[in-house]
Amino acid sequence: MIINLPPEAIALLPNLLGNLQSQVSHIAEWTQLSRSIFNVFVLRNEKYDRGSFSISKRVALTQLTPEYYQEYFRPLTSALIGELLNMPCIFAIKNDDYMTAYEGCPAFLGKLKEIRCQEETIRFEFEAFCAFKSKFINEHIRDFNLGVTTVRNQLDVEHWSIREGNLIQIAERLGLEIK
Repeated sequence: MIINLPPEAIALLPNLLGNLQSQVSHIAEWTQLSRSIFNVFVLRNEKYDRGSFSISKRVALTQLTPEYYQEYFRPLTSALIGELLNMPCIFAIKNDDYMTAYEGCPAFLGKLKEIRCQEETIRFEFEAFCAFKSKFINEHIRDFNLGVTTVRNQLDVEHWSIREGNLIQIAERLGLEIK
């Protein structure tokens, strides 16, 4: 069977197929990431709108990271970087007040694409797969395994940490859609 399409429809096909491919590839990438641990990035002055950011080594994998992971990942060898690139990530902005994000404050789920150690900082390139509000994390802080005390949570502190848990399953259970 031959279908005759007008030239305008044929011209749109690459755009439609390209959009579909990018959706499928994000979902496929997301489901291939680790199901036991994940990265959490909470930065004060970062919007995560450029595909890369830096974090001070002072707040990298120190507080809020189990001691085992602190010691294990501290050397940041290329093999360890490979492991970090295979973990899903939460990218969030530091809360304005304890357990309270400013209205409209964005957060993202995604993955790291590259990690480069520099003098005093570590530079990350990343890809966001799902955008939502930081308020959502604060409301579901226990589900995300990011609670610290009854009056503080991990979004109250600028840091990079590694947490145990299946972020892929958590996101699915909470209805966060990967695109």
